[in-house]
Amino acid sequence: MADDSPTLSTNELWFWVTELRAGRPNAAEPTFRKIVARVEALAGDMFRKFPRVGRFVAVDDVVQNCLVRLLRALREVRPQSRHHFYALANELIRRELLDLVKHYFGPCGAGTNLADVTVGDGAPDPAAADADLERAAAFHEAVAELPPEEREVIGLIYYQNWPLADIANLFQVSVRTVQRWRDAAVATLKDRIGEW
Repeated sequence: MADDSPTLSTNELWFWVTELRAGRPNAAEPTFRKIVARVEALAGDMFRKFPRVGRFVAVDDVVQNCLVRLLRALREVRPQSRHHFYALANELIRRELLDLVKHYFGPCGAGTNLADVTVGDGAPDPAAADADLERAAAFHEAVAELPPEEREVIGLIYYQNWPLADIANLFQVSVRTVQRWRDAAVATLKDRIGEW
């Protein structure tokens, strides 16, 4: 895998979700620690794709909010596999970051009228920064609308930097299948938002 956070097995996830739903979240604390480590890794990778949000919140805040969202979701949904868990975590992290973008850079957001700070020659172009932000938000929203396999593959490739072979192993399919899903997702995204 692309990072060195602890590996979660499907059985560990199921056990932990069962304990959580039974009101005993501490019974599977070692599994929860693995979940926290995984969410930290996922959120850290995604957070770097949203540099302007970093002016207002720290990655730890994003992790905490994502864990709250994940706990809420896991009370309702039982991940069927590790890749289902990763897809759910990716989706919740993406939603948290998009909500932060809208909060800070929406019409009444604290960052709406702030200029980007650059070091070196040239002043930032506020119109270009706004266009970049809108384009990034459109990209992330378009990813959320992809079919499940394509969305998960793009999430693992773009947000998590996973190699195709690791994704194929996770889904238990061939690398060529993962390539087809990736290529279909890229074509759909280009149709919706143009080159990215």
